[in-house]
Amino acid sequence: MAESFVTGDMFDSDSGYQTCDLYLAAFFVSAGCKMIDSKRNKSSKRVYFLFEKNPVINELKLKYFSREAKIDALTFADNIKSLKSLCHNIINISQVSA
Repeated sequence: MAESFVTGDMFDSDSGYQTCDLYLAAFFVSAGCKMIDSKRNKSSKRVYFLFEKNPVINELKLKYFSREAKIDALTFADNIKSLKSLCHNIINISQVSA
């Protein structure tokens, strides 16, 4: 994967949608969006999650931040735990290879 990750959220028409917000990423996974990559940005040291292009992802983001989203709470909690584990693995791997 190219080093195209930048700080903050953005929609990249070539790659998809990326976010460093763990809870938003967990919501996207819970809502059925396909995560296609995750990577640690070397300069900001944040982990970014990249999601496949999806015509409804911006609508999902708006519903999430306006508190109108409806998803299963246990699924959301499980996805938060999974993504936290993924973050720890990415951070540990990047520290070992540094």
